[in-house]
Amino acid sequence: MVDVRNQIEDYLNLLNMRHYWNEEEGLFELVFSERKDEQPASESTDDALSFKYTVFIKPGVKWIQIYSDVYPVNKIPPEKKHSVLLDILNCNRKYAEVCFDFDEPRGCIGTSQELLIKGLNFDGFREEFLAVPWAVKKFWTEIAKKHGLD
Repeated sequence: MVDVRNQIEDYLNLLNMRHYWNEEEGLFELVFSERKDEQPASESTDDALSFKYTVFIKPGVKWIQIYSDVYPVNKIPPEKKHSVLLDILNCNRKYAEVCFDFDEPRGCIGTSQELLIKGLNFDGFREEFLAVPWAVKKFWTEIAKKHGLD
């Protein structure tokens, strides 16, 4: 049987994704540069509309978790929190590939996907993996923009 870590690494290489294996945490780290608007990211990410975030891929015993932080809850103004959270739930329903969640110990809204190792294949991995950065972008272009979050 193929080692899951090596299989994921092969898939990331096929996708031309630069990645780092964090031995201590037992996960892959991929840094993405993105924009908070509909424009594609460019090499220059030093303007106010650009940001970086990390996608983590953690192989487990039965599942592979793919996840990223999106936005700290304590940065949402109290008067906007209710409507922001409702819009997040709406995105979960509206877009099949979006799955926002909450990391309670860290107080952060995140996005994640899970894959069953038993059925791991390239097409399934690609779909679930790419859903995470897509959800981050969707948060910034729809929710953050609508509510003036920065």
